[in-house]
Amino acid sequence: MKSVIRICNMESQNDAKIIQDAIISNSGVIATEISLVKKEITVIYNGNFFDIQKTINHIEDLGYIVV
Repeated sequence: MKSVIRICNMESQNDAKIIQDAIISNSGVIATEISLVKKEITVIYNGNFFDIQKTINHIEDLGYIVV
């Protein structure tokens, strides 16, 4: 499966790394692609092992705004 997560306050390469690390630490993630210009992260994952809503909640807990 593939999902795009838009994060309106992802401003720097450091922000991107923090968010990517939070995503790839989950089982079931196959690949991620980050665009700072578009302020979004594309996640390719196995839906049997990866819960996108749980990941969005984790990103928000880190202080980022997911839209």
